[in-house]
Amino acid sequence: MMSIFIKGVLLGISLIVVIGPQNAFVIRQGLLKSHILSVIIVCLACDIIVMGASVFGAAMIGNVLGTDSVWFLLLGLFGMGFLLYYAFKSLQSALQALKSPESIGFDIDSSRQFALESTPKSPLDSGAESKAPSSPESTRAQAILTTLALTLLNPNFYLDTFIIIGGVSATLGNGGYERWAFFAGLICVSFVWYFGVGYGVRILLPLFKNPRAWAVLDSFTALVMCGVCYYLGVFLWGQFA
Repeated sequence: MMSIFIKGVLLGISLIVVIGPQNAFVIRQGLLKSHILSVIIVCLACDIIVMGASVFGAAMIGNVLGTDSVWFLLLGLFGMGFLLYYAFKSLQSALQALKSPESIGFDIDSSRQFALESTPKSPLDSGAESKAPSSPESTRAQAILTTLALTLLNPNFYLDTFIIIGGVSATLGNGGYERWAFFAGLICVSFVWYFGVGYGVRILLPLFKNPRAWAVLDSFTALVMCGVCYYLGVFLWGQFA
């Protein structure tokens, strides 16, 4: 039983501990100390639901979200569009930071406020933002919606879960104990990773006294988004061209 748990842990590390669009957003929110608990809970909820479905019912869901299905194509196109939008907003935020007249000598609180004001917003939250642009509730809603979009509009998330995790879980016995042990290993990695990154990244706060540090982070985020978008485009072209 322990060997199956460890198998889940190792597979979880290989799939979760990477800097993708979702993790880049978690890092940014952690540095901003902005609704990071809400962001982490959303990430964990998505992992628990989708990974659980992949471990206990991947065959049925895989038939619907197969890589050659129309649903997968639509998901991929929506995901590419969102990634490009977020990359554009991240670059815009980076340029804004570089143009700041106070690029030198910022304290942490001022730099954090600057970054909050220039944080890329999800196109899904435009309604809430227009109603109450400065309220804590709307900011929390923006963070949650952006987290959901970066997670659920990324076809790689489903490839990792339903194909890789689902494929490995299919090799386990039909007995519930083995699959539950495997699932527990996966979720343990998610829990440790998101809380560790979301709160542990704060040790880097002294580096972010200068808005130029935020410009570097935003530029890196945009590069990650564009790289994932390119990968998705190549994959979709190979599947449907």
